[in-house]
Amino acid sequence: MKPGSKKWKAFMAKLYGFGAAIVIIGAMFKIMHWPGAGPMLVIGLSTEAIIFIFSAFEPIHEDPNWELVYPELALGHDDDFDPSSLPASGNRNGGSGSGITEELDKMLEEAKIDSALLERLGDGMRTLGENAAQLKGVTSAAAATDSYVNSLQSASDKVAKLSESYERASVAISGMTSSQEEGQSFGEQMQKVSKNLAALNNVYELQLKGSSAHLEATEKFQSQVTDMMQNLSDSVQDTKLYKENMALLSKNLTDLNNVYGNMLKAMTITKG
Repeated sequence: MKPGSKKWKAFMAKLYGFGAAIVIIGAMFKIMHWPGAGPMLVIGLSTEAIIFIFSAFEPIHEDPNWELVYPELALGHDDDFDPSSLPASGNRNGGSGSGITEELDKMLEEAKIDSALLERLGDGMRTLGENAAQLKGVTSAAAATDSYVNSLQSASDKVAKLSESYERASVAISGMTSSQEEGQSFGEQMQKVSKNLAALNNVYELQLKGSSAHLEATEKFQSQVTDMMQNLSDSVQDTKLYKENMALLSKNLTDLNNVYGNMLKAMTITKG
């Protein structure tokens, strides 16, 4: 690899990275006093020395000659240099002269581009945006139409399949009743099925009537139980009220006896 080439720079970048990692690991072993800290530190420092040896062969970085692009850099070190003497310096400092703005205005004037043309261009761009928005709506309508057509096609296919199923059923029925004897047998079997269905319906109706009567009896019984519980609840309230009244009456009788007793005592003392 040639020093200064692209491969050399890539190799040195990887060398710096791996070498720095080894040095950091060796220093970490030494700081933490882990086993093998001495050899790890020697390996890390040796790697760093090798990296410095390789870096000695790197070419010196040369800056580009900026004076060729910016002549002011070459003249700026001269004490007698006057910045206003440069052709473009007047425009940079806000002076008079043919600047970039004036040149641009001149080019627009030569191309016959004025404010009216720019205004028409803006109107055209806005109209184009509106047309694009309308075109989006038309595209959505077209997509909806395609979806509707696909739905109609799917419905048509399903109707065709249904027609085929009806045709196969008709063929099967025709095969079942192809002969007169088979047709009569089929008719008798269908009559038996009809009778059985009628009998089954009658039994089902009877069961429904019985269930309805049972349900009505159950509801009536529940209503009676509810009334009985309500009566019991009312009886409890009445009993409680009767008990309270009896207790109050007993208290009043006791008070009345006390009053009569006191009156009798008073009358007896008066006679004495």
